[in-house]
Amino acid sequence: MKRRIRDYRKEYANRVKHGLAKGHSRARARGHARAGDVRKLKTGIPDPGDPREKALKLMRDGATQKAAAKKYNVSVEKLRRYVKENTTAKLRGKKWIITDRRPEEMRIASRGRIYVVPVPYGSKKKVSKFWNAINKFLDTNNASHLTPFQGKGIRDAEGKFHPWETDPNKLRELDSIGELSFVDIYSQTAQ
Repeated sequence: MKRRIRDYRKEYANRVKHGLAKGHSRARARGHARAGDVRKLKTGIPDPGDPREKALKLMRDGATQKAAAKKYNVSVEKLRRYVKENTTAKLRGKKWIITDRRPEEMRIASRGRIYVVPVPYGSKKKVSKFWNAINKFLDTNNASHLTPFQGKGIRDAEGKFHPWETDPNKLRELDSIGELSFVDIYSQTAQ
């Protein structure tokens, strides 16, 4: 079998040429984009197991970018790019101010069941208010805590509408089978 002889210089030149034609910077065209080359914020749900996500959390807690990258065995360049793609981060003095507007998976009660849905950044407060109303209802057995939520719901990050579960019997049923354990709900939403 005859081996194909590759012309690496020509392949590299073609890769750079095609990247520049698309409007990318030279660094991005050759396959090594800098942190500022990617301008669009990603809107996907973060993976809590990703080492870059763990390093980002460490930066939020006050660590430097270099220390966070080293702890989770990620290159500083990759972490810098990840932070730039997914958040708006500013360095004030020696502390990072990180604003993360990505959707987050939260549990909601809808149609007699508990669902885990990707909730947009601006809707997290609505979900919390709903769970507080359910908690007050379960403690007092006063259904008036649920009336502000009747006929309303939440639209998830993908655009699907989920009506709030406000039927007292359904909520009691979910509570009796252990679905409304607020310790579990809080631990999942507070991560």
